[in-house]
Amino acid sequence: MPAPVNMLTGTAEREDSTNAVAFGELIPTPGHVFNTAQAATITALFVTECRVSRSGNRLEVRITVDGDVAHPGVAVLTTNSRYETRCHLGFRTSVPAGRHTVTVEWRVSAGTGYVRNRSFTVWEVC
Repeated sequence: MPAPVNMLTGTAEREDSTNAVAFGELIPTPGHVFNTAQAATITALFVTECRVSRSGNRLEVRITVDGDVAHPGVAVLTTNSRYETRCHLGFRTSVPAGRHTVTVEWRVSAGTGYVRNRSFTVWEVC
C-alpha cells in the first residue's frame, strides 16, 4: 500500500479576501514549492475558516499541481456569511520526480470571500 514519504505544512493566521469571479492564486499559500524524490502521487489538504459577504454567494477553491487542476476539481467551501471551518483535499497521480508548484486558487460567485486561520499540507505518496 502506498505511504507518505515526504510532507510540507504551512499556516497563515491573517484574513485575506477576494472579489474575483475568475480563479486566482491564494497568496500566501503555505507549501507552495514541493520536491518529489521519485514518480509519485501528490496529495494536498487545505483547511481554513471561511465566509462570504452575503449568504448564498459561493466561495470556491481548487488545488493545482504545476498549473494543472488536481482531482476532484473545484469545491464550494462555503455559502455562509459567518465564519465556519472547511477543507478541501486534492491529488494528482503519476507526478514525475522533481520540483513542483502546488497552489490553492479561489474565487467567488459574487460579493467578497474571506479566509483566515488556514493551513496547507502537501504529501508525496509512493
